Amino acid sequence: MTRPVRWAATLVMLTAVSTSAGGAGPSTPPGEFPGMAARALDSIAGVPAGPAAIRGRVVHERESAGVGGIPVVLYALPPDGVPGLRGMLTDETGAFRFESIADDPATVYFLGARYGEIPFGVRFSFEAGELERQIDLTVADATSDTNGIEVGEVQIEVEEGCANLSVRESHRLDNPGAQTIYIPQAERSGREPILRVTLPADASGLQSNIGDPLEEDGDTLAFWGPLRPGQRRLEFSYQIPERAPAFEMRRSFPSGARRLVLVERPGGPTLTRSGTDDAELRPGDSIALHVELPAPADSAGRISALETRIWLELDGAALTVRQQHTLAIEGDTPLLSANGAPLLCIPLPDGAEDLSFSSETLAMGLSRDVSGALALRGPLPAGETEISLRFLLPIERDEALFSHLMPIDVPLLSVLIADTRLVVETSRLHRQRPIRTPDRSYLRLEAFEIPAGEPVELRLRPLEARKALPKPAATGVVLAAAALAIGFLIAPLRRAGAETDAPPSAASRAAEQREFSLAAIRGLDEDFEIGKLSEADYREMRLALRAEAVDLLRVERAALAGAAEADPTPRSCPRCEAQAGAHARFCSQCGAPLDEPGSAGEVPPV
Repeated sequence: MTRPVRWAATLVMLTAVSTSAGGAGPSTPPGEFPGMAARALDSIAGVPAGPAAIRGRVVHERESAGVGGIPVVLYALPPDGVPGLRGMLTDETGAFRFESIADDPATVYFLGARYGEIPFGVRFSFEAGELERQIDLTVADATSDTNGIEVGEVQIEVEEGCANLSVRESHRLDNPGAQTIYIPQAERSGREPILRVTLPADASGLQSNIGDPLEEDGDTLAFWGPLRPGQRRLEFSYQIPERAPAFEMRRSFPSGARRLVLVERPGGPTLTRSGTDDAELRPGDSIALHVELPAPADSAGRISALETRIWLELDGAALTVRQQHTLAIEGDTPLLSANGAPLLCIPLPDGAEDLSFSSETLAMGLSRDVSGALALRGPLPAGETEISLRFLLPIERDEALFSHLMPIDVPLLSVLIADTRLVVETSRLHRQRPIRTPDRSYLRLEAFEIPAGEPVELRLRPLEARKALPKPAATGVVLAAAALAIGFLIAPLRRAGAETDAPPSAASRAAEQREFSLAAIRGLDEDFEIGKLSEADYREMRLALRAEAVDLLRVERAALAGAAEADPTPRSCPRCEAQAGAHARFCSQCGAPLDEPGSAGEVPPV
């Protein structure tokens, strides 16, 4: 079950910390967590450094005495959005201290402690010029007696999402007593929880506030506490498949409720319940909710795509993905969802993380849908507009598989891949000439007229790393390899000339060498396009090869002209009697040798 991370996420860290630090006695001085507890905090960076300090004590509510050996965690959320975390144990008097931390008023801190199995905490920020903050955290014992608790109100709302219908529920719990109520793990067997909720049989994608520890078991949710005195709302959402424009959703209430409220947005889905609207729900009651969906909005037809660009960069741990969707909005007025339903949904690959948008994109109502896709609800300005986003895809092996699903018909898709010596495999995209910027090269692929819903896949894997040679040595290796290749290619021709005592003509030698020069020019162009050669080296080497090819062409033409003047007499083939050129060594029709000593009347087998 995935849940959005909010401030109460810090208290979840305390669970691992208190378990691994449980052996620390009351005499443990304040300090960083030992052993496994310290490793539990390694996934988040440290708290921003600065001149400020936080000092305080963990005090028991009734005994007014400090509680020693209690894990305390300081969570920081600075303006840049990168969280930080530090932790320590209280000393025998319950004291703790965090020093050398940032005093920026824009940084929000959460100080939390766990007593028994119950988290306690406080949220605060430094005032301008404040360098020290004194905070006392009060903890209390809990009771497992649930008498007097009741479910005061249940709210249910249905809204349209990207792939399914999203159902949001809020259950208000009333604790009229003076003690926190919590049922420990050891006492739960055979007991009824503080709240039990039964979800529809086809519900999926449950999400809840991470501060609301709901225990999921099939289609049942259980809340065991803590429930502090007063009122508390437990909020969660789930998805159900899209159905007919009108359908019934069955809901049961094992814990009952004094009141059921059906929330509706203007223009959105409407909800009505069977029976009396104001009737109290007794424990175990089951009712049918009639859901009616609105007609599709015509405004969504105003959106069309002009182009989608995707930038990919693969390193050893993740694939960085940047997307830019260029959209066209018809009409003269901004486009806004009238009932909260998405105007457009942009699917994201499974496992996408560290999602970020440009500020302009965020202002257009782009948010994460419960299905995992990005929902665009507007307002979108009329005319041409761009949606920009970035995310990471972790990779477990050296290769990465990237798949993008088109949310709308796209006339042009461009994919640019940072060339870090990669092999790219794809069946839908066509390779184009690489693009070179001042600092790097990009492999470029394109596809045209991709319909909505068609996936485009690429597989990327790095080439095996090879140790680079110094430039003089590398040049020598290239020249040696070229010489060996030329020798290998012309060796059969030399052997044929030796066997027939008829060396190749000057024209044929020039033609062969000119082909080698042209092939070298093509290879040089490719090396320059992907950034393997500097522009100065490329131009110098290309001019030299081109001049060589031109000279060889002149030699070839001159040799052909001279040969024609020297011996213009044609000859006949001894095998098929076809006419052959004056200097031909083999028949152009059957391939038999011409004028070879001892071959008259003897034709080798074909």
